[in-house]
Amino acid sequence: MFRSERQYISRMILFLYCSFTMFVLGYLVWNSFRSKKDILTNTIGWPKEWSTQAYINIFKEDHFQLNIFSSVIILIGSLILIILLSSMVAYGLGMYKFRFKKGIQFYFLMGMMFPMQLGIVPIFLIIKNMGLMNSVWGVMLVMAAGISTPVLLLTNFFANLPRSLYESAKIDGAGEWKIFWRIMLPLASPIIVSLCIVTSVGIWNNFFVPLVLLQNDNVKTIPLSIMKYTSNIMMNMDSALASSVLATIPILIAFFFFSKRVIEGVASGGVKE
Repeated sequence: MFRSERQYISRMILFLYCSFTMFVLGYLVWNSFRSKKDILTNTIGWPKEWSTQAYINIFKEDHFQLNIFSSVIILIGSLILIILLSSMVAYGLGMYKFRFKKGIQFYFLMGMMFPMQLGIVPIFLIIKNMGLMNSVWGVMLVMAAGISTPVLLLTNFFANLPRSLYESAKIDGAGEWKIFWRIMLPLASPIIVSLCIVTSVGIWNNFFVPLVLLQNDNVKTIPLSIMKYTSNIMMNMDSALASSVLATIPILIAFFFFSKRVIEGVASGGVKE
């Protein structure tokens, strides 16, 4: 009886949290189709008229499409680098035994404990010396360095795979690269999909790294563009709402279609057989 009551309370808390979140998102979208004057003078009332002018203005006057393009390029490039680097590292850690293996795993575990902000000064100097300031490539490299979580999840997955798969491929004459690329990596696709979705949220919404490395308006990401509007929120209320909606929708769509794969992938990487 106590267990059922606890489950009921947990479900009610989750229901209230989800309801509040949906209300906030709905209110955000609803107000984005109102004029600035209507938002400020009739905040909680029914709108006098519906308008898409805010969306038109941010694309026509502020060239918001450039911010979207920068965010998309950084997201795709960072995900490709993260998956390639973390899968190869994890394959080596999970499939082979060698000296200092535990130390390397501990190194990646420590990487989850320290935020990127602690090392932003040397990161800034390295990117500047490489000539990648005001470039999406510099942001990609910095974002791709955060592979601690992918490495740990994939390492556990590769370590739990039957050794017979590797030995059979070896007997058939397959080399190390072919075994990894043709056999092991496809088997890890559930975890890779979940990692892509979860990691993409942090990359898409990342504010700090682009703020430090991107000063040119033409290459700034969506969060930096939204900051431009919120710095003077009363004058740019409509633009801030419209840009926030455009920044939120892609992530919501991704989670809506891939939420099941995310749960399956995390379970595959985290449960030992």
